Amino acid sequence: MIRIFYLIWTLISSLLTTGLSFFYIRNEINRGFPFSFAKEVLGQGGGQGISFEFNTFVVAFDIIFWWLIFSMLLVIIKNYIFEAE
Repeated sequence: MIRIFYLIWTLISSLLTTGLSFFYIRNEINRGFPFSFAKEVLGQGGGQGISFEFNTFVVAFDIIFWWLIFSMLLVIIKNYIFEAE
Protein backbone atom coordinates (compact mmCIF):
# COMPACT_ATOMS: atom_id res chain seq x y z
CA MET A 1 0.00 0.00 0.00
CA ILE A 2 1.25 3.43 -0.89
CA ARG A 3 1.69 5.82 1.96
CA ILE A 4 0.52 9.41 1.86
CA PHE A 5 4.14 10.51 2.08
CA TYR A 6 4.90 8.90 -1.28
CA LEU A 7 1.87 10.58 -2.87
CA ILE A 8 3.07 13.96 -1.63
CA TRP A 9 6.47 13.35 -3.26
CA THR A 10 4.82 12.38 -6.53
CA LEU A 11 2.68 15.55 -6.34
CA ILE A 12 5.81 17.66 -5.80
CA SER A 13 7.53 15.96 -8.73
CA SER A 14 4.46 16.58 -10.92
CA LEU A 15 4.50 20.27 -9.98
CA LEU A 16 8.20 20.47 -10.84
CA THR A 17 7.65 18.69 -14.16
CA THR A 18 4.80 21.02 -15.06
CA GLY A 19 6.96 24.02 -14.15
CA LEU A 20 9.86 22.74 -16.24
CA SER A 21 7.58 21.98 -19.17
CA PHE A 22 6.64 25.65 -19.31
CA PHE A 23 10.23 26.43 -20.32
CA TYR A 24 11.00 23.22 -22.22
CA ILE A 25 8.41 23.23 -25.01
CA ARG A 26 8.36 26.36 -27.08
CA ASN A 27 6.49 25.66 -30.30
CA GLU A 28 6.12 29.12 -31.79
CA ILE A 29 4.02 30.73 -29.07
CA ASN A 30 2.62 27.72 -27.15
CA ARG A 31 4.10 26.53 -23.85
CA GLY A 32 3.59 23.39 -21.81
CA PHE A 33 4.05 19.66 -22.23
CA PRO A 34 2.21 17.44 -23.03
CA PHE A 35 -0.69 19.92 -23.00
CA SER A 36 -0.24 23.49 -24.17
CA PHE A 37 -1.45 25.55 -21.22
CA ALA A 38 0.10 28.96 -21.85
CA LYS A 39 0.25 31.27 -24.82
CA GLU A 40 2.42 34.30 -25.43
CA VAL A 41 0.48 37.46 -26.19
CA LEU A 42 2.17 40.45 -27.75
CA GLY A 43 1.41 43.84 -26.26
CA GLN A 44 -0.72 46.24 -28.26
CA GLY A 45 1.42 49.31 -27.64
CA GLY A 46 4.89 49.92 -28.98
CA GLY A 47 6.63 49.78 -25.59
CA GLN A 48 4.81 46.80 -24.14
CA GLY A 49 6.49 43.41 -24.01
CA ILE A 50 5.26 39.85 -24.14
CA SER A 51 2.72 38.64 -21.61
CA PHE A 52 1.24 35.19 -21.02
CA GLU A 53 -2.28 33.84 -20.99
CA PHE A 54 -2.77 30.74 -18.83
CA ASN A 55 -5.58 28.23 -19.14
CA THR A 56 -6.10 27.16 -15.52
CA PHE A 57 -8.03 24.00 -16.35
CA VAL A 58 -5.30 22.73 -18.65
CA VAL A 59 -2.61 23.50 -16.05
CA ALA A 60 -4.59 21.50 -13.47
CA PHE A 61 -5.10 18.68 -15.98
CA ASP A 62 -1.36 18.68 -16.72
CA ILE A 63 -0.51 18.44 -13.01
CA ILE A 64 -3.01 15.61 -12.51
CA PHE A 65 -1.65 13.82 -15.59
CA TRP A 66 1.93 13.88 -14.32
CA TRP A 67 0.81 12.97 -10.79
CA LEU A 68 -0.93 9.86 -12.08
CA ILE A 69 2.05 8.90 -14.24
CA PHE A 70 4.52 9.29 -11.36
CA SER A 71 2.21 7.48 -8.94
CA MET A 72 1.88 4.53 -11.32
CA LEU A 73 5.64 4.43 -11.79
CA LEU A 74 6.10 4.46 -8.02
CA VAL A 75 3.72 1.52 -7.62
CA ILE A 76 5.42 -0.44 -10.39
CA ILE A 77 8.92 0.20 -9.08
CA LYS A 78 8.02 -0.39 -5.44
CA ASN A 79 5.92 -3.52 -5.87
CA TYR A 80 7.35 -5.27 -8.88
CA ILE A 81 11.00 -4.28 -9.18
CA PHE A 82 12.09 -3.98 -5.56
CA GLU A 83 9.38 -6.31 -4.20
CA ALA A 84 9.25 -4.45 -0.90
CA GLU A 85 7.05 -6.01 1.72
